[in-house]
Amino acid sequence: MKLKNIRSKEEILDDSIGSFPRIILPEGKATFTSRAARLKQLAPGNVLEDYLQLVAVLSEAQADVFGKYAVPSLDEARIDSSQKHGMPALQPDTVERDGVWLTILDDILQYFIKAEGVPAAALDVANSLIKQIKENPAAIEAITDRILADQDTDPAMAPVIMAALQVYWTQMALDLGVDNLPVVQKESGVCPCCGSLPVSSVVQIGSNQGVRYLSCSLCSTLWHMVRVVCTTCQLTKDINYYHLEGGSEAIKAESCPSCNSYRKIFYQEKDLFVDPVADDLASLQLDILMGEQGVNRASGNPFLWQAADDADEAEQES
Repeated sequence: MKLKNIRSKEEILDDSIGSFPRIILPEGKATFTSRAARLKQLAPGNVLEDYLQLVAVLSEAQADVFGKYAVPSLDEARIDSSQKHGMPALQPDTVERDGVWLTILDDILQYFIKAEGVPAAALDVANSLIKQIKENPAAIEAITDRILADQDTDPAMAPVIMAALQVYWTQMALDLGVDNLPVVQKESGVCPCCGSLPVSSVVQIGSNQGVRYLSCSLCSTLWHMVRVVCTTCQLTKDINYYHLEGGSEAIKAESCPSCNSYRKIFYQEKDLFVDPVADDLASLQLDILMGEQGVNRASGNPFLWQAADDADEAEQES
């Protein structure tokens, strides 16, 4: 397969005109049930078929535990400070994690080990984490700090831990509510709710026809970003779009020469059921070909992590 240049900036009309929500909070449990269904739909014949099925089980586990436990609420002083300074209120490096997140993790792991078709290697990782939760939770907290800081970590443990963190932060985002989010003076490439990077973006249909939203990799919040603007550096010069020749028109890589990065963009008008996490994970071949062109991925997928040695090698090659 080859990369195909789709359209230049001048050929793309931004349809996001009129009244539409700038921020859309996640749908809660439905976020994870629909993702699980999408992963199962995308898995057959995919080069990552077995892994997509595995992440589908994780997504089902997320849906199963969502809302089961209460998560801590932010106090008014923190909310006021966030609004005053225009900063995300739920930034991981400024919000102390409550121990309930480990209970959420344990529930996800228990669901995972009881599911059918989970390979032995994945079960070993799950059972190891269950043991650590009981015997050495501080070690898991240390690993989690590295994951949230996007530092080198165990690529086998990280997806399961991220699954629990997503449930925890998604619940906190819903509890916080749109009214308590800061007023954003300009569009940003980070989540207005928790400050995390987006995994990808989706151009919606229906009441938000043609409007592009970035999707948070942690709390599942969606926020508006004008189309034909780099989601990393916010520049507009020579933005280009690529997709796999002969592949789905619903999946493109939005490439910016100014910062030499790309992030995927999905179009609901081409495929109604695109999911910002599932479809990003299932289109790994597009990432490989973009990498061969020397363009850097702007941010990772929460369910796909490189081992430290692999990350160092990739950095040296680039």
